[in-house]
Amino acid sequence: MRIPLTLLAAFATASLLAQTHALSAAEGPLIDQGRAALSRGDVDAAVDLFEKAVAQSPNSATAHYYLGSALGIKAQRSGMFSAAMLAGKTKEHFEKAVALDPNYVDARFALAEYYAIAPPFMGGDIDKAMAQAAEIKKRDSLQGHRAYAIIYSSQKKPELTKKEYLDAIKEQPSSPKPHQYLGQFLANTEKNYTAAFNEFETALKLDATYMPALYLIGRTAANSGANFARGEEALKKYLTTTPKEGEPALANAHYWLGMIYEKQNRKGEARQQYETALKMNPSLQMATDALKRVP
Repeated sequence: MRIPLTLLAAFATASLLAQTHALSAAEGPLIDQGRAALSRGDVDAAVDLFEKAVAQSPNSATAHYYLGSALGIKAQRSGMFSAAMLAGKTKEHFEKAVALDPNYVDARFALAEYYAIAPPFMGGDIDKAMAQAAEIKKRDSLQGHRAYAIIYSSQKKPELTKKEYLDAIKEQPSSPKPHQYLGQFLANTEKNYTAAFNEFETALKLDATYMPALYLIGRTAANSGANFARGEEALKKYLTTTPKEGEPALANAHYWLGMIYEKQNRKGEARQQYETALKMNPSLQMATDALKRVP
């Protein structure tokens, strides 16, 4: 059973904001090790490390937040009954993180997404999601718009979803992030790839160092079957960087570059990229599936 919860390592759903919180000497190494485990796809190890962080620092909002995120990923990979149990724990840790630090926007965002997307029997509640979005907007207007957009999307209200992103651009015209968010909506929901490319390129014009836009140009090229040359160029440049927390993993970038090659019938190059992606993240199922297609 797959439950679309907030994922720590997934850029498209994910949606984590990489807010910096002070870590204690005890929990800091455990959190760092847990993040590293997630980046290589070892969710069980990440859960174990974050559980140890919570045990050592039970009043750490950060430790509860990361444990909730890892449990959410594990829930997606589990059977129905295990997923229900893990989802409940995910919600509990997100709620605990918010209770410990009401200004922790990352945790509020994750909780809002959980309430919006989870079914009622797992604690989903649109009213609670809206309440979290309102609290987020008090603290961070851009992420507040984004939280409302996710809620409207879960309700299948694309017009309201899009309006949130457009309003965010009006409020912060010089920021690349709202253009990224609108571009993702255009690509994923409207399938308007031309407009999506324009938003990602606009993000780069506003900030040439904004690397997520490069990744998204490449991913959109792979998905749309258009702008292959630009997509290849963008992903190759992204692969020269060290992603920050919350930015797409390099393994995923290798996968999308492989997809671009595959769609051009460059099978040898495609296979090489898929194999590299799996070496970096052995649990990247889409790369495993791709290798079955490429002889």
